[in-house]
Amino acid sequence: MAEPGKHALWLRPFGDAAFELKQRIKDLSEHFNTPVFEPHITLLSGLRGGETGLIQLTDTLAGSLSPFTVELSEIGYRDHYYQSLFIHVKKTPAFINAQDTAEKLFGCETDETYMPHVSLMYGNIDVNEKNRVLNKMDRLVYLQFPVHSLLLIRTEGEVKDWKKIHTAEFKHA
Repeated sequence: MAEPGKHALWLRPFGDAAFELKQRIKDLSEHFNTPVFEPHITLLSGLRGGETGLIQLTDTLAGSLSPFTVELSEIGYRDHYYQSLFIHVKKTPAFINAQDTAEKLFGCETDETYMPHVSLMYGNIDVNEKNRVLNKMDRLVYLQFPVHSLLLIRTEGEVKDWKKIHTAEFKHA
């Protein structure tokens, strides 16, 4: 059984936006020799409990949500391995509703540092190098994509070891 606190809920992009994000992640990974991963927005992380219970809660959450559109905005970076280079997600009413509902259902809260985003690169990259990358790309990203499902991901170990445990489709509006 998986260790408690090693699961996360992801929203996944679809369509042309997903293709574009995958390509950016792949290109940056090749250039910087960093991990490749699927584009996603982490809705909740550090989830505790057995996988059977987490799957049931994921299904319940998905059943309470309607599909909505995610809007991306500005590229940014932090001095944090998993937020090395990313695109901010706009906190629309639909996104806030999904976040609040997830927190209540799973009995956990994101801390005040939670910032919804789509990572483009993981890694400990020098800030000057990140600025060079940003100067070569548009800092504003006007991507939108629909989300209509949740992924329950086991996030044990290295990025290459992460595993999708379950997918739950939102109810249809």
